[in-house]
Amino acid sequence: MLPSYIRPSRETVLGVARTAERLGFDSVWTNSHTVVPASFKPRYPYSEDGLPSWNAKTAWADAMITLGFVAAATERVRLGVAVVPLIITDPITLAKQAATIDVLSNGRFELGIGAGWLVEEGKALGHPTDHRQARLEETIDVLRLAWTRPTFSYEGRFVKIPEVGVHPQPPQGERLPLWIGGQGDEAVRIAATHGAGLFIWLQTPARVAEYGRSLRALRPGAALAACVWTSQDERLWDGQVQAMEKAGRPYGDRAPLRRTAGQRDRALRRDVSLPGALDGSGRGASLRGLVTRARP
Repeated sequence: MLPSYIRPSRETVLGVARTAERLGFDSVWTNSHTVVPASFKPRYPYSEDGLPSWNAKTAWADAMITLGFVAAATERVRLGVAVVPLIITDPITLAKQAATIDVLSNGRFELGIGAGWLVEEGKALGHPTDHRQARLEETIDVLRLAWTRPTFSYEGRFVKIPEVGVHPQPPQGERLPLWIGGQGDEAVRIAATHGAGLFIWLQTPARVAEYGRSLRALRPGAALAACVWTSQDERLWDGQVQAMEKAGRPYGDRAPLRRTAGQRDRALRRDVSLPGALDGSGRGASLRGLVTRARP
């Protein structure tokens, strides 16, 4: 993950991005919040007490601006956000931002989106926070229309757009990878139904394997990715990634692992989290985060 929150700076962001590119990592990622309310209900899904480790005073650099900056400083490494909560934006703005990053990076962008758990953030921004999963599905439709049609209109239950054009369009077009971030059956269903990947945050290998089975029962071969927090002080990365790769393979597949970047972690002094890519191909695709499906 790019250091775009807690301590973002030109030096730290460029340091991680350029080091990842130089060492052959496949991708660099960030995540996104616009405002953090001073108080909110403890519904954070990734801790026992429902509260995150950050608060209203934590520095969050804008995810899309950060990735545009990194696009100009790199040539090969892919760029992703995991994820943009839809309660902080709208479908047209998101389509424009994603397309612009894809243009500036020559087709290297991957977009992760989620319904959003921090309801108070959406309310602070004046955005709707009801029916979040349904709005997510309509947003996926709008994104793909905006990226592929000269002009389009959309008449959904919640999203209504008159005839408009959104240009420039992304070089990847409708092939621009979409990832759905979330926990639970609805996230699995939305990813499977809309041809997107599923991004799982901070789960055990056993739980990731359960998600994989549920996802691929609905859409065989669907892409699955999982975030892994790894220690900067202990050499745990290789074992963590192997466990996630095994969890993400289709049942019965015993193909050898590809860990082409598994020995390179010492150089990434400021890295704090590395999602492991599980692409369902049976080839043991390497890592997602600073490394995704590492290419030879």
